[in-house]
Amino acid sequence: LVVVLIIGILAAVALPQYETAVEKSRAAEAVLMVRSIAQANERYFLANGEYTSDYSVLDIEIPGDTVEYAGLTRRQTKDFNYAPAGTEGGALVDKYIAVANRLPAGTKYFLYIAPGDSTIYCKDYGGDKPLCPVLSGGKKNNGGDYIM
Repeated sequence: LVVVLIIGILAAVALPQYETAVEKSRAAEAVLMVRSIAQANERYFLANGEYTSDYSVLDIEIPGDTVEYAGLTRRQTKDFNYAPAGTEGGALVDKYIAVANRLPAGTKYFLYIAPGDSTIYCKDYGGDKPLCPVLSGGKKNNGGDYIM
């Protein structure tokens, strides 16, 4: 009985650390993809004088299936959906040139890069367990979003 109790205590301590490590590895995939999308969108801007919200005109291949979410056509993998633009309240906004939305969309967090910036930011959707402080190490910008 004591052995089972000790194993239970160890499991209770180890499980949150394991979940954090798994989420950090998922976010690492999204960080690479968001950076690639932002760089492609910057190249598009240099050639055309404006950013695009259409991933099909970018010079990179974004993995995943095509989905519609929040008024944008996006590419979706198992853990994220990606877009070269962002929306707020269903309207396209010009403050994102690359976005990765953690699935299920609108429930956990999203990563983004702003125009003219190379920093990746993390913004939580709220909920009972914010993940951005854990993923970023607690570093915030002036707007309150976490710096990856």
